[in-house]
Amino acid sequence: MTKLSELKNRTPHDPILTGNNASYMSIAYYPIEELNKILPKGMSIPSDELMAEKFPTVKKIEGMHPFVMLFSHCENVHDVLSNIELRTYQELMPYIPVIYTHKDERQLCSYVPVLYLEFLIGVIGGFYLGLRKQYHPKMKVGSTDTSKSYSIKNTLDVSFEQTEGQELDPFFSQVLHNPTATISYFNSHCFYTTTVSPVKTTGASANCEWRYKGSVIKSNKDSAANYSEYSFTTSQAMNYQKYFHPSY
Repeated sequence: MTKLSELKNRTPHDPILTGNNASYMSIAYYPIEELNKILPKGMSIPSDELMAEKFPTVKKIEGMHPFVMLFSHCENVHDVLSNIELRTYQELMPYIPVIYTHKDERQLCSYVPVLYLEFLIGVIGGFYLGLRKQYHPKMKVGSTDTSKSYSIKNTLDVSFEQTEGQELDPFFSQVLHNPTATISYFNSHCFYTTTVSPVKTTGASANCEWRYKGSVIKSNKDSAANYSEYSFTTSQAMNYQKYFHPSY
């Protein structure tokens, strides 16, 4: 339990949630024409020049926009204020690099349109963080020491195999480092910060198919992947002004 004296010095940017993840992550490519149809107001696809500057290692494919698919086994997750620990759960989510425009300001963010969970309490917790989480109690999960698979009927089929050891792909690091942008259940733009501290990373191979709002996104020969074990923190969700201009 956080002490009252510590609460007085907290800011909205301080971690509100912390835990440990064992995650498989894959680079995927979304058809730009289809992505433009689903991006919320204020969000757009970054220019080729900005993508090359911020994500120099990711391969460019004509007509496609790279993003991260993250599949996490979450443990020891707890609210830092109450220190109440949640049960182990599975969380699946895309991170899509976007530009968020607010008046004359442009911010590079990572847009999370949806999260898939098989944990009802976690879905309810999405209201607190401003996240649109979908409850899938019939999510099928298979795993060995070196592989993982997830299946959600009519939505998702993925499988991973660990390969030779390698560092976390820089694209994953940068996308997760960006401010996360979401649209709350009340159609408000929300922003929060996630930090990750890897303790183990290996290479992986990915076979993914995600069906979302009329599009079918599949892995291909350019779909670099990693397996990583890491601790993480997440801040509370904030509006634009509070997140990007906290001193005002």
